[in-house]
Amino acid sequence: MSILWSRYTELKKLVPLRLIANSLRMNFCKLSLLLFLIACSNSPVFSSEFRTFTDVKGRQMEAKLTNVSGEDIHIERKDGMTAKVHLSIFTEADQAYINEWAQNALLEGDLFDVRFSRERSGQNEYRKGGVIYDEYNMNYDVVITNQDYDNDFKDIKVEYLILKFEDALAADKRSEGTIHRIKGSVSHPLIKAREEVRISTEKFLMLETQLAQGYVWKSGGQRDSEDIAKGIWVKIYVGDKLVHELSKPENMMRKEPWN
Repeated sequence: MSILWSRYTELKKLVPLRLIANSLRMNFCKLSLLLFLIACSNSPVFSSEFRTFTDVKGRQMEAKLTNVSGEDIHIERKDGMTAKVHLSIFTEADQAYINEWAQNALLEGDLFDVRFSRERSGQNEYRKGGVIYDEYNMNYDVVITNQDYDNDFKDIKVEYLILKFEDALAADKRSEGTIHRIKGSVSHPLIKAREEVRISTEKFLMLETQLAQGYVWKSGGQRDSEDIAKGIWVKIYVGDKLVHELSKPENMMRKEPWN
């Protein structure tokens, strides 16, 4: 009996150790997968078609690009063989093609981080009769961060759609105002690697009103009114390629037509 009990006690001690070992193996696998995905995300991986490549000695080969990492070019031949070669072995025409392919591969990724802020300026308060007016200009700032560590991007264009709610004076309900759509675009010549740039939309007039003490509307409407910037939707292009699209609030892209 004592021998059996001793073995049972040893087994109880071993079970937690096995569970810990299994847990460590699972966590290691998850970590390895995460590191693999991170490594892949740092190199352009982009679909490609087979084409004829020519090296500087005039030799030709049917192959397609599978990956570009700096000047290391990964190719796959039609027979399935893969190789890593240096950019310099190719002709100038092929080098231009490879560089363009790598650029497009980068643009397919999550290249930019984008956020918004609203700016007020030029406030002007005045009174007409029993109504006090407070006017000011507003614009959105689109803050763009290039998340790539190595590549600069030229010829940036930001197209935007802003929704402005213009409140009606003496309205019975706030919803009696009008929605105005403000569209425009701004160009920016260059965003360097890891650089943050701030691009401003055009300014638009905002108005707040309230009745002076002792005044009421004959219709019995609201005593005050307030214009509201309801949201912004942006499309960001590098050259002619759309690389990022975002709105605030997020559902604006689903609810509103662009045109």
